[in-house]
Amino acid sequence: MNEKVVKNMIWFRRQLRIHDQPLFECFDSGTEGVIGVWVLDPREHTAQVGGFTRTGSHRMRFLLETIAELRAAMRRMGSELIIRIGKPEQILPELTETLGIDRFHFVEEPGSEERSIERAVINRMQTNATGLSPETLLEIEDPGTFARELPEVFSSFRRHVEKRLDYGQPRPAPERLRPVKTPADFESGEIPTLDQLGLFDEVADPRGVMQFRGGESSGLERLEQWMFHGDHLQHYKQTRNEMLGPEYSSKFSPWLAVGALSSRQVAARSFSYEEERTKNESTYWLRFELLWREFFRLHLLKHGASLFHRTGPIDLDLEYRNDPEMFEHWRNGTTGIPLIDANMRELKGTGFMSNRGRQIVASFLSKNMNVDWRWGARWFERCLIDYCPAANWGNWSYSAGVGADPRGFRGFDIARQARSYDPRGDYVAKWLPEEVGHLDGMSRHAPWDHGGPTPVVETSRSLDEARVRWEAASMIHRTRLEGR
Repeated sequence: MNEKVVKNMIWFRRQLRIHDQPLFECFDSGTEGVIGVWVLDPREHTAQVGGFTRTGSHRMRFLLETIAELRAAMRRMGSELIIRIGKPEQILPELTETLGIDRFHFVEEPGSEERSIERAVINRMQTNATGLSPETLLEIEDPGTFARELPEVFSSFRRHVEKRLDYGQPRPAPERLRPVKTPADFESGEIPTLDQLGLFDEVADPRGVMQFRGGESSGLERLEQWMFHGDHLQHYKQTRNEMLGPEYSSKFSPWLAVGALSSRQVAARSFSYEEERTKNESTYWLRFELLWREFFRLHLLKHGASLFHRTGPIDLDLEYRNDPEMFEHWRNGTTGIPLIDANMRELKGTGFMSNRGRQIVASFLSKNMNVDWRWGARWFERCLIDYCPAANWGNWSYSAGVGADPRGFRGFDIARQARSYDPRGDYVAKWLPEEVGHLDGMSRHAPWDHGGPTPVVETSRSLDEARVRWEAASMIHRTRLEGR
């Protein structure tokens, strides 16, 4: 008499990989069957918000490439990845019933939208459903409890965790998976094309810093190439704010964002690098940046939906003029200010932008242009191949002065940023050849002084006006808090 094989279903969400896969710890790969599922939720990707879809073609292509590789990997291991389009709370309960699944597993996400969908899935699920705690870089026993006590300032968080917590070790992956038998007429589903999703198949601009391809193998290859073969980690702290070329920063973020690359794997390889090559401020700084990512995920878990409100987690009531024409100039890279326009055209043409560029254009939108920071966050959500809800909205609220920020008013002097990070004008000339290619050096950052058009805002005056607005709102905020 054959013993009944336990059937498991694992729901892949933002852990789209085989290495360091927490879902593989939910079952015995030697005796139990497993089948994977990935659901493209139109509400998350193809819904229109602010006049454009939440996911653009560059970001969607990277995601679908990652899914294709994950499916191929699951099949090589002996299992299958089911593909569906629709609402998870409708699709997943039906699938578990159709396939006679005994246990259903997923990894919880820190976002409020994602958590509401998780609850809806569990409420409709007839089989045993288990949600693993949100994935963490650090060894945190209960991320939810830890997040409730999370400091509002990153430096306090960093000091605490570096003294008291260890980095998590990457989890081993099984070599083989036991499949779940499906009915003869069962269809695993096809990976949709961009055209089927209503997206124009745009080719990434060849001027981009590099050609990004989705998938676990590409992420792991980039990790080894940049860190070990190219030996770039030892100089990371000195080069990380540059804007040209593939090697100034790790560029791991697209694979980290979809979970094709594990943050624990990156940290573990950085420790190996220190043992095999060298240990210095740069090798530490890569983990420092991973800690920022961890902080923002916990920050989102703590504050939930308030992170997406205009007033942010600190409830600072900043008002904005919200001129639609200003926003169009910003997102299309036609402000007349080369450093802003070059970065925005790179984003639109490739789905990527340097970290320094992101800080500059975010400050410019909310401060100089007096446009609601959430408009910019939504545009980044659409464009960025490395879009991560926690990091994107956390960084934007931080930049706007309504999020996790230890300082007072913070705004960027565009001319100073240009002198510091593009003094020869090479970056802006690459993306704005017609506008500034005929000029040299710092003159490329001020084409209006050489017969070019006047920018849509005057940077110094508009930044001063933003400071006045912020200080007035902060005074009202402090008064309200003192009156409680």
